[in-house]
Amino acid sequence: MAIVKMNKFMLLAFENQKKSLLEKLQSFQNVQFLDLSKNESSELNQLKSDSASSEISEVEGELSKVKFIIELLSTFSEKPKLLKDLKEGKKSYSYDVLEQITSTSHWHEVYSDLKQKDNKINMNHNYITKLKANIEELKPWESLDTSVESINVLKKSKAILGEIPQGNVDSLRLKLEETTKNYYFEVISSIGRNSYIMVIAHNDDLADIEQLLKSSSFSKIDIQCDGVPKEVIKEYKKTIESINTENNFIQEGMKEHVNKLEEYKVVYEYYSSLLLRLKSTENFLKSKNIVAIEGYYPSELHNDFQSTLKSILGDDYYLESESAEGDDVPVKLKNNKVFESFENITSMYSVPKYKEIDPTPLLAPFYIFFFGMMLSDAGYGLVMFVGTLIALTTFNLDGDTRKSIKMFFLLSISTIFWGIMYGSYFGDFIKIAPLWMKPDSNVGLLMIVSVVMGLIQIYVGLGIKAYMQIRDKDYFGAFADVGLWYITLTGAIIWALSAFVDLASLGVPAVIIAIAKYGTIAGMVGIVLTNGRQESSIGGKLGQGFYALYGITSYVGDLVSYTRLAALGLATGFIAYAFNIMVSMVSTSWATIIFGVAIFVVGHVFNLFINALGAYVHTCRLQYLEYFGKFYEGGGTSFKPLKYNSKYFKISK
Repeated sequence: MAIVKMNKFMLLAFENQKKSLLEKLQSFQNVQFLDLSKNESSELNQLKSDSASSEISEVEGELSKVKFIIELLSTFSEKPKLLKDLKEGKKSYSYDVLEQITSTSHWHEVYSDLKQKDNKINMNHNYITKLKANIEELKPWESLDTSVESINVLKKSKAILGEIPQGNVDSLRLKLEETTKNYYFEVISSIGRNSYIMVIAHNDDLADIEQLLKSSSFSKIDIQCDGVPKEVIKEYKKTIESINTENNFIQEGMKEHVNKLEEYKVVYEYYSSLLLRLKSTENFLKSKNIVAIEGYYPSELHNDFQSTLKSILGDDYYLESESAEGDDVPVKLKNNKVFESFENITSMYSVPKYKEIDPTPLLAPFYIFFFGMMLSDAGYGLVMFVGTLIALTTFNLDGDTRKSIKMFFLLSISTIFWGIMYGSYFGDFIKIAPLWMKPDSNVGLLMIVSVVMGLIQIYVGLGIKAYMQIRDKDYFGAFADVGLWYITLTGAIIWALSAFVDLASLGVPAVIIAIAKYGTIAGMVGIVLTNGRQESSIGGKLGQGFYALYGITSYVGDLVSYTRLAALGLATGFIAYAFNIMVSMVSTSWATIIFGVAIFVVGHVFNLFINALGAYVHTCRLQYLEYFGKFYEGGGTSFKPLKYNSKYFKISK
């Protein structure tokens, strides 16, 4: 239950063995490389940066092609059934099998065939789009029973086609009659607010008629059409139908490759893993014959690491290895099967620095306890328990997904526990007496318990800080930054309680209250005098000390924040009660029982989801702000070793 100790290494090997070495280290899956181009060591200034840019570009091109095949064929493949897919999980392949399948695959020919077919389909789609646009342009003129060419060849007259607002049609007609008799006017169609008209005017009256049209908000339209619009539209539609038939035929040809989709996914995994190896070489330095590699690996795998090198390089290499030091060392967390489920909670806040402690096992018990107290319904907990248990025992889940499901499995147990303590089973649907108390009848006690639990967690957080300072031999810091706060907070709590509660009647001696009073004062004075010790001047020391003492208000705020443990527990219960009342109101006859069942199921599923989400978020908040703020800094970087790509399959060594 700690941060894995790391070794830092420097390796010199022959350049001609680099490819085999990288393949072996990728299979080892526990080496992270450092960028040596940023290393300013004089011993390495004779070497230049390694680069595989041409190979990287080539592999990226291959990946792009394989990705095209997969994405195209996936549109035709049968969608996997979710439950079946979860149950079976990802299929496993060894890397050697990936390489073998890729070397015998004819995917390049398939790519060429599919690309040609896809280009043809795209060209057809573009042509269809153009034809549909032409149809839309001709739609208003569909009733024109003559070809556009025939009216455009008039010698003594001219045909004018265009659109005009419908409201202006009648006034235009009157103006034309008043102006001349040598014209022909027809409304071809009306669409929306516009009318599409044709006016044929004698050349002698053309200028006057064009002026009238202009005053009536007329817009001229040049129709690009060879033939009668109705017949042209019919031909366009027939052409579209023919092209769609051709596209369907081409797609049927594409579907012939679907049965080898898994093979192409294997090829994708192979090239993805190859790309990871090639990109890792950008961290190396090299000469004509030698390659220099620097990085990290877990100390516990030192012998395995050396065996891996020896299996490829024999004795032809030089290795320096030592225990890693400093905050820039990558961090790998290692916890038992219970606490590892909560590593994502830590990572969402920040990975610890290498010299810090892993807070995961320190937050997990509180997280489990607090989540259950917030959701606090045995019925909801049982639903979570059964659901997560089925998922864990039935489905073949990936690592992170499995950890998350396992976390909620553990949280469900806490939820059942608190539901039994509160006597809450889908609210008050099942009448079982609480083992401890009914929250809605003991709100004050529940608030006090919540604050006490918060105080315990804050004290634990301060204790962890003291442990870290003692570990680093900062004994005075442990006393000044933690011990004095223990004295101040504990004394202040007892002293404050004595003002509101007769502690003597509870068996608390008066001397204890006196000790608490003077201990509080002494603790505050000590905080003022010691918490500014890093400042150079006396004024600075005292100013920083008083500022540190002002931090006591944040402790008050932290304690108040823990009342959310009670508030969310009450909210879960009240919402559940509300749905149960609704069910009882409608389920008075057989005709309404079904409706009542629906309200019960939907209502409680909603309540479970929304309050489980609330419990998850607010429990995280208590850890991140009230708890981590006492001892945890974070800001580390995760250990990211060279591994295989595993998008579609699990790749084994």
